[in-house]
Amino acid sequence: MECLLGFASSVSRDLVCGALNQLRYPCCFNNFVKKLEQEEGDLIVTRDSVEKFVAHAERQSRKTNEVVDKWLQDAINDVYNVNQLLKEARTKKICCFGYCPNWIWQYRVGKKLANKTVYLEKFIKEGRKYAPFDRITTLPSGTLDILLEKCMEFESRQFAHEKLLEAVKNNDVSMIGLYGMGGCGKTTLAMEVRKLVEAEHLFEKVLFVPISSTVDVPMIQEKIASSLQYKFPEIEVMERAQRLCLELTKEKKILVILDDVWEKLDFGGIGIPSSEHHKGCKILITTRSEEVCTSMDCQRKIYLPILTDEEAWSLFQNKAFISEGTPDALKHMGRLISNECKGLPVAIAAVASSLKGKTETIWSVALNKLRSSKPINILRGFIDPYKCLQLSYDNLDTKEAKSLFLLCSVFPEDYEIPIELLTRCAIGLGVVGEAHSYEEARSEVTAAKIKLVSSCLLLDEENERVKMHDIVRNVAHLIANNANKIIKCEVEKDVIVEQNSVRYLWCVKFPNDLDCSNLEFLCLRAKLKETDGIFKRMGMLKVLMLFNFEDEKTSLSKVSFKTLTNLRYLLIYGYELSDFTFVSDMKKLQSLSLHGCSLPSLPELQSDVAMSQVTNLKLLELNKCDIKGKKFEMIKRTPLLEELYIVNIEGEWVANSEDNIEFVNTLSVLQTLQRYGIVLGSLHFNKYTNEEFRSFHKTLLLNYFHISNEVVKSLAKKAKDLFVSNIQGGAKSIIPDIFQIEGGGLDELIKFHICNSAEIECLIDTSNHSSKVVTLFSKLYKLRMGNMKNLRTLWHCFQPTNGPFENLEKLNLTDCPRLTSIFTYIVARSFVQLKILRISRCDKLKHILADDDKTESQGEFTTEHAVQIFQNLQEVKVNSCRKLKDIFSTSVVRSLTQLKVLKIEECDMLDQIFGDIDPLAYQDKKEELAEILEEGKHPNLYSTSTPSVTVVNNRPGTFSFLLFKICLSVY
Repeated sequence: MECLLGFASSVSRDLVCGALNQLRYPCCFNNFVKKLEQEEGDLIVTRDSVEKFVAHAERQSRKTNEVVDKWLQDAINDVYNVNQLLKEARTKKICCFGYCPNWIWQYRVGKKLANKTVYLEKFIKEGRKYAPFDRITTLPSGTLDILLEKCMEFESRQFAHEKLLEAVKNNDVSMIGLYGMGGCGKTTLAMEVRKLVEAEHLFEKVLFVPISSTVDVPMIQEKIASSLQYKFPEIEVMERAQRLCLELTKEKKILVILDDVWEKLDFGGIGIPSSEHHKGCKILITTRSEEVCTSMDCQRKIYLPILTDEEAWSLFQNKAFISEGTPDALKHMGRLISNECKGLPVAIAAVASSLKGKTETIWSVALNKLRSSKPINILRGFIDPYKCLQLSYDNLDTKEAKSLFLLCSVFPEDYEIPIELLTRCAIGLGVVGEAHSYEEARSEVTAAKIKLVSSCLLLDEENERVKMHDIVRNVAHLIANNANKIIKCEVEKDVIVEQNSVRYLWCVKFPNDLDCSNLEFLCLRAKLKETDGIFKRMGMLKVLMLFNFEDEKTSLSKVSFKTLTNLRYLLIYGYELSDFTFVSDMKKLQSLSLHGCSLPSLPELQSDVAMSQVTNLKLLELNKCDIKGKKFEMIKRTPLLEELYIVNIEGEWVANSEDNIEFVNTLSVLQTLQRYGIVLGSLHFNKYTNEEFRSFHKTLLLNYFHISNEVVKSLAKKAKDLFVSNIQGGAKSIIPDIFQIEGGGLDELIKFHICNSAEIECLIDTSNHSSKVVTLFSKLYKLRMGNMKNLRTLWHCFQPTNGPFENLEKLNLTDCPRLTSIFTYIVARSFVQLKILRISRCDKLKHILADDDKTESQGEFTTEHAVQIFQNLQEVKVNSCRKLKDIFSTSVVRSLTQLKVLKIEECDMLDQIFGDIDPLAYQDKKEELAEILEEGKHPNLYSTSTPSVTVVNNRPGTFSFLLFKICLSVY
């Protein structure tokens, strides 16, 4: 009985517990929902962690276990299933007309919720084993702003900043180069651009990778991988390159900034994909050399200049904490110190920071050190710029560039060095070794100069000059001193040299006790009262320049130069030479330049003997010298002469003058001549500028020319720049009366100026030429004709040609009183590159464009149809052409799309800008012109029918805003 009772009690207890357990599903329904919602959140977090772990493993080129992949797939399915189950649970089901919940439904769904919760607890616990407990956090976007100082905005940098940003945003540009002098702020600007593109989310990734002067490919690969949070499983460089390329191509848009690049990088060897393989990969390099930009095929090359004086002062004030309350004396001294930093931001910032909060005495000491120009003990704050520039020098890949760099530093501070003078000095010093010819040596010096400019160690200036930045110059002196080759330049005081190894010397006072045994370059800018014996100790001297700027010329003794047997280049300025035989001892002399010197007639100088002994002379220059006799037989005695310059010799250089006749009758031209500059009577050419140490290629300027002189004609045929006046001998045309059409058509000319020649009636006359095709003036860039009393036309009887005037861009006609028209339509077709047309004081000029004699019969060019000529014409100026009736025909209106300036003055008979518009006979043309202008098909032109002042605003392509001045003044 007791057994039965115990059994019944156990059964009833189990039934009650089971019933209560089942009742919790409908009764605790809401609790089950909340608990499953919590588990759903934990599942999502765990799933995301595992997904990140898998993604990180893939980035590291590692494959995850199949168990992990299966769990992740189950997790994705479970998230969906849980979401559906909770969606079902949130749907309230009721019964008894809405008064009671549906207990059966709640029981069924509650049980599902409970079971799913238990399952998820185990599933999530398993997933957490596949996710790492910690990981590297992503850097916040604002961290870079904290680390970097805000860039000061300077106007001189704005252009580079805008160009750089534009290139970075341009999808068609994949390779950008930013170059400038070491320490000028390239890295700072690149970092500023990085901040901007990150703020605007232009790229998914922006990598900044510093590159050292010595290319270390594994290190570069590590730096790029580190930026991508990637670790190489490979060891070999090429395998790493392949892996890195694979990782970079995963980024749709990525900007890689390679900072401080010194030479061409092999992107393939590093692992950086080219634009052909990855359109979204853009590269920005910063470098000190434009040559690096070119070698790396940069589509945009952007130069970053140094700061202006005011910008430098602003930066100095900022770094030195100079405010309104700072004493004026300190401000004044600060500005002087700032000026000595010469616009280099890195130098300004370093020096200013080192002086911040210091006393006035310390500032004064710093200023004195900067002014002393003694770079041996580098001032604190200048160490980094000096290191940068020393490295730039070390990375020059040719000894010629290094030698030329040191030579440039002998010139005074802020001196604009004429490239021609620098070239001659460099050749004289043997910077390019023993070249086969002077022209070859020139080319090598030019190549070295270009390398220095592209490396920002030398600055290009106007008028064919270069300049060396003061800090760069000091670095050159430091390098020379360290190599025991002292370079000294003193323009105000005596030379003081602590050692006896001075190699290059520029001075105004020559020290008598100076050891000159190793001196190779000497420039003495002082009057030498006693020259005998001064050069005795200079057996190694290669370049000697003597300048006397006083009005009174001092006589140089021939004895002075006896010991200069190693001299290669001699320049004498402002001295009197009583005897020319001093050159006879200079067996190695290659270049001789005499500027402003006084000379007796050359035969009196015993030139036959002296010049015949200087067998290596390749360059002879007589510039602004006063030579009593103008006989030049001496030139025959220099068989190897390659360059001859006779410039503005004192004398009468007018027609039929004794000087002119004597010169042209005695001048001979050697077959070896490669360059020449014969300039006699330049004052008669008002557009010719005289500059010292000007570079000539093949220039001939004569104020008198008789067509029978074959020597002058041979020079003119080869000339690139030809200036000729007072042509005599009965010629009516330049071609063919003076120069033949075949083989003598002045086809090498680039600039041609002809004036004061009353006999000339036309430039070209092909009326008697039987050939159908000729080549004339194909390289001519600028043509100027003035005071041509009988000039009737440019080209008489035009014939088909091969590219005549095809490169002519500037045409200027002045004082041609018999000229009635300038172009015919068929001639104008040859002037395809003409950009500037200027006409003045041509009294009988009626039309700029006139019909050809054959036009009506040929039907090729008529004013009835549009003609494609003057497509590149930009500027037309007409002045004092009293009988001019019109400027252009309506047939050429559609071609003048580039015209920007049209200025007409004092043209009394001008009826209309566009000719051939008669209101009755040509109404259709007038309407056509109006239609062209109204539709904006011609962006730059308007017409006026009466002489009046008209101003039209217009911008190309938009029919507005570009200013044209049509000034019609009736007198």
